[in-house]
Amino acid sequence: MKYQSILCATALMLVAVQPATADVNLNLPKNAEVLTVNGKPAVKSGNLVLADGINQIAFRYAAQYRQQADSVHYLSDVLIVRFDASAQTLTLTLPTINSARDAKKFDESPKLTLSNAQDEAVSFTSDKLIKNGIQLGRDFEHEILQYNLSNHPASLNLTMNTATTQPNDAIAPVLASQPQIRQTAVVTSTNLIAPAVMSSSAAAVNDKGQPTTSVSSTTPSQAEISQMLDYWYKQANDNTKASFKAKINKE
Repeated sequence: MKYQSILCATALMLVAVQPATADVNLNLPKNAEVLTVNGKPAVKSGNLVLADGINQIAFRYAAQYRQQADSVHYLSDVLIVRFDASAQTLTLTLPTINSARDAKKFDESPKLTLSNAQDEAVSFTSDKLIKNGIQLGRDFEHEILQYNLSNHPASLNLTMNTATTQPNDAIAPVLASQPQIRQTAVVTSTNLIAPAVMSSSAAAVNDKGQPTTSVSSTTPSQAEISQMLDYWYKQANDNTKASFKAKINKE
């Protein structure tokens, strides 16, 4: 009986000295549309609970501003942020976009900040997930996998064997090796593609007035087709525009 009491007391002491599970809580702005978390599709946007260590998120900045009498919905390029943290609450902050000039400035030089609970800057690496050509029906999970299998600035340097089981609800990446992180508090990327900007007459919005984007359907909506037509028309020279107008007038 005495022996059993000693064993019970020892077990209780071991439990008492075990460190509590500490995760990273990442607070995100409401206008950040999270696409992937550590290479996996995001189940929701908003605040995330991540495992300690290196983490990576891919997201787009969705904003809305007034341009004369129109309401313009802005959707940024896909941005990737990678950081290394443990047992902290972090907050990602995006600049305010109130005009086409602000949107263009953000496209050319995305300014992001990552801070801890003490409002101190936390180092991170950022990049863009670039896909040339038509942007409709993108497979972000496949794209981020290809990105992470390559030596990109914000890559997780994954191996092909990425199937693991995590002991808790925190989301953690699988690393081939501990990558060398090129860290900076604010990063400027020079890789640019056309932003997705939709006018109020063509943009699809949900019941909360936020723009909605389909990332899984391969059949584009009429709003998406209108958006891309508008973009490519603006990129064309005068001769191409004239030729396009002539074709439309013949129909």
